Amino acid sequence: MKLSRMDLINLAMEAEEENIRLKAKVEADHPKVEAFHRIACTQGSMCITNAAKDLQMRPKDLFNWLSERKWIYRRTENRNWMAYQDKIQRGLLEHKVTTVSSGEFERTVDQVRVTSKGLAILAEQLSPVIPTNLALLPR
Repeated sequence: MKLSRMDLINLAMEAEEENIRLKAKVEADHPKVEAFHRIACTQGSMCITNAAKDLQMRPKDLFNWLSERKWIYRRTENRNWMAYQDKIQRGLLEHKVTTVSSGEFERTVDQVRVTSKGLAILAEQLSPVIPTNLALLPR
């Protein structure tokens, strides 16, 4: 198939328009990418309930999502959530052990915490689930 000069010019113009559109999208997404990178590189962790609030979802939904996708589990004899070891090794989750005293008794309590790297990964994986118009959500 032989293309005329006009066909070639039209193809070149369409390609250039697409290139301009994509460059504009990259530029528009740059602040989001920078924010994502900053979150992923910070230190610290938070409980799953606070992570759910940051992700604009109900804590119950995040616990279910994490459990279904093998991020967390419950041992049969314990009601506390535990992190799967591969998620700990990847730096997505960690455990915080706290000593709690009630009267004469002391006990240790494990708490699964989401790291900043884990929060960034969750935000990325949950983006189709999280509503796009967050301004309409009650705080």
